[in-house]
Amino acid sequence: MVDEIINAFYDSEHHYGYDCVYTVDNAPQNDDEFKLHNHSDRYEIVLFLTGNAEFHIEGNIYQSHPHDIYIARPMEMHHNCFLSPERYSRVVIHIPLNFFADNHCTELERVFLDRTPGADCQIPARIVDREMYHLLMKMNTYIKDGAYDIAKYVFLEFLYLLNQIQEPLTTPVAADRHITNVLLYINEHIDSDLSLDGLSERFYINKYYLCRIFKKVTGYTVNHYINYKRLLLARGLHGRGQTLLEASTNAGFNSYAHFYRMYCKAFGTNPRSG
Repeated sequence: MVDEIINAFYDSEHHYGYDCVYTVDNAPQNDDEFKLHNHSDRYEIVLFLTGNAEFHIEGNIYQSHPHDIYIARPMEMHHNCFLSPERYSRVVIHIPLNFFADNHCTELERVFLDRTPGADCQIPARIVDREMYHLLMKMNTYIKDGAYDIAKYVFLEFLYLLNQIQEPLTTPVAADRHITNVLLYINEHIDSDLSLDGLSERFYINKYYLCRIFKKVTGYTVNHYINYKRLLLARGLHGRGQTLLEASTNAGFNSYAHFYRMYCKAFGTNPRSG
């Protein structure tokens, strides 16, 4: 039934500035394909259709149900954790950062920005099924028919409704409350001194325990996570016009040489060409 409804979602970025894709994994595994990741240059919307999975984002866990919607903004680390190899299907929409300005609708960006990292990321099916799911189906129909301008207007209506939600959204389960608090602090102070000893003292956590639980929750060591977030911030600042030296300094790197080495290691290219 799901395939019959959505089988023509496809890459439509060429037509109106964002892409919308329907994808299926018949036997998903918790491997590199679904490892913790982020999208530094775009927003992501996922309409969950089938499967047995949890959505993990910045130390919070959401149980997935058919027609739930998930949202993520740049620099929010997230991934799916599959509880069994049941068929996993979803619609994924990626929105470039300039989409809202280019379409003169920056107020619709608010749903991605006006929230704490990892919070208010799941719009439950009981809300989605009122109108938003049907708008996505209409958008798909227009895409199949080649009516791309009309499809974009339907998508803008979908984004409008996403921003109009007034009732409480799903409350996530914290993978570990201590680590959630540490993650929030790191994200709010990413350009400041974030030594392991300093974090341990601030949160009254033994640093060896902190390292072990942090890696278990995020998949990263503390230093790797901090460096990666700083790299993403520096890349974003550079994209908005700062020099690489300014961007690396404002992202919290103590030296340009350190930033350069970390960038090459993380992205496989140097920052001038990346």
